[in-house]
Amino acid sequence: MATSGGEEAIAQRILRITDIAQEPLEFITPIGGYEEMPLVSLETAVEPLVPVLPAVQSHAYVAKQR
Repeated sequence: MATSGGEEAIAQRILRITDIAQEPLEFITPIGGYEEMPLVSLETAVEPLVPVLPAVQSHAYVAKQR
């Protein structure tokens, strides 16, 4: 029997909380050097992402409208 959408959403939330034990315990170094980068517009910042996420420019436009 299939679960309803609400039950599945609850199951996903529970899974997100309970899967913490499976997280790796290794230390991940922080991102560095960003403080030396110039501030640019959102449109300029997302340009390198276009080949990977073609809709990112329209998402940036919508974000700026809000």
